[in-house]
Amino acid sequence: RMPIIEELDEEGNVLNEEEDNEEENDEEGKRRWREKLAAMEEEEKARVAKQFAMAEEQRVAGNKLLSEADYEGACKHYDQALKDLQLVGNEPDNRARAEQCNMALHSNMALAKLKLNQFEEVKHHAGLALLVDAQNVKALYRRGIAQASLARNASLFQEAEAKAAIADFEAAIAADPSGSVEAQRELQKLRADLRTHERDLAKKQKETWGQVFGGRTVVEGEEDAPLEGPPAMVRACKNSDKHLIVSAESASVSDGKGSTLLSAVDMQLREGWCIGVVGGSIASRTALGRLFAGEMQVSAGNVVVHPKPPKPGRGKQVEPIDRTYLAAGAVLLLALLAATEFTEGVPRIQVWIMRVVASVFLLLIRMAWKFTTEAKAPLTVNVAFATADSAVLKALRSKDKVEDLLGSLLARQLPAAERRERVVALLAAAGFQGTGEAGGSPAKFIEAGLTFGQLPQEQQRLVQILRCIAMRPEVIVCDGALEGLDVDCQARILRMLKRMKQECKTSILCMSSDLEQVCYVADSLAVLSSTGELCEKGPTQELLQTPRHEETSAAIATVLDRTGQKTVGGAIQARCKELLGNADLDGPWIPPIYK
Repeated sequence: RMPIIEELDEEGNVLNEEEDNEEENDEEGKRRWREKLAAMEEEEKARVAKQFAMAEEQRVAGNKLLSEADYEGACKHYDQALKDLQLVGNEPDNRARAEQCNMALHSNMALAKLKLNQFEEVKHHAGLALLVDAQNVKALYRRGIAQASLARNASLFQEAEAKAAIADFEAAIAADPSGSVEAQRELQKLRADLRTHERDLAKKQKETWGQVFGGRTVVEGEEDAPLEGPPAMVRACKNSDKHLIVSAESASVSDGKGSTLLSAVDMQLREGWCIGVVGGSIASRTALGRLFAGEMQVSAGNVVVHPKPPKPGRGKQVEPIDRTYLAAGAVLLLALLAATEFTEGVPRIQVWIMRVVASVFLLLIRMAWKFTTEAKAPLTVNVAFATADSAVLKALRSKDKVEDLLGSLLARQLPAAERRERVVALLAAAGFQGTGEAGGSPAKFIEAGLTFGQLPQEQQRLVQILRCIAMRPEVIVCDGALEGLDVDCQARILRMLKRMKQECKTSILCMSSDLEQVCYVADSLAVLSSTGELCEKGPTQELLQTPRHEETSAAIATVLDRTGQKTVGGAIQARCKELLGNADLDGPWIPPIYK
């Protein structure tokens, strides 16, 4: 064996080089391990960041397809984003962030599935979003819509789904009272459907158990009495101080073929007030307008014209003489004349005096009879009827000048020059474009003698509306008159009607299928049902903010779904606001009051 040679230090201690080397190796290994762990952590962070980036990219792509109505494509991107988020690891911060991303993706997925009418999928994804945030208003609303649709679309109304939807809508409203207008409307509609279902169910149960236990038996061919619908919801308007011009009192109108156009409608047209009417059918709204215009008779109820009370100091109104007294007086005088033929012993002069006096009185009775024999003419009101009916346009002659069509309705006392100025002002205020030639203006068109037949149909309709304004009537009835006109013309006419209402005290009945258009000019709003019944009536803003009838809620929901806004507004009302201070609209176009 080779002897072990040990190296000693100065004090004689043995030096162990192997232990020193091992310690140095341990420190180096730890350092390398720490560096490796740090590198691995950086790689993991980069990987997680990449997963989040990939998920975000898929979400953005899905949102784009969702906005383009490609709902299937959007769902594919959202599904891929959810898969990407499953690989972000288990770090608490990353998981919390992933849950928030998952909530947004499931909420968007619920919306896409809702558009595809896949209501069970909507419930699934909205429920997953609510696991992260139980007060997520969008998820609550979308799950409520899905459950309401499942309740209504089933062959039998699903009460459990309806009640679950009501709970979701109530939770959404509680979470965001000011921003849950859609949820409030859907809640009202669903509650009405649920009440109808419960009422029908109770009726069926009553009929079934009545037959089993000897109650009323339903005989084949026997008709039950129709169920009375809910009464019209009428809210008070602060217009009782305005003169009542004409009113419909429980007025019903039929089309002569057995169909009812209007059923027991109560409505009052007051001075300086505008009533907007929406809902119902086109025929129902037209019947209401023609009723107030005196062009249609009621089948039940009344239309009453209310005379304006005399001003103080004008004296009392003289009542007409009763025709019964006139007839009695005439008979007595005739008897007196007949008796004079058989008088004996009476001086001849006295007989002739009696005959002359009797003849004078008969003449006076005849004059009075002239004003009382005919039936007393009903009180009338000056009503202008603006409509989109093409038959009205055909009634106007093509060869008539536009200046004459409008100027003939202005006051006769106006000089020719001033009359032309008024006509030009009317056309300018309404945005009249004539034949559409470049550089044309109302003044140039009038000077050139533009005729009605030279105008396109849209401008012909505009002239017909301006004829109604030029009449300066007590009542203007607009029956869908603005439909088909461009937004600028519609806004201008609405501004003109509003000024007529304020400055001329004109009463306006504005009827249209466009709720946004009606709401701009209407002080109060009336909603008709499809059967011609009055569902709800009251101040416009109050009805828009808190509708009580399902027909009102449905009309508002239709507008909001079409525009995607939270409140009723739109391009027309925006354009009306832009026209504030317009020189033409503020100009002297209002017809003079004297005739």
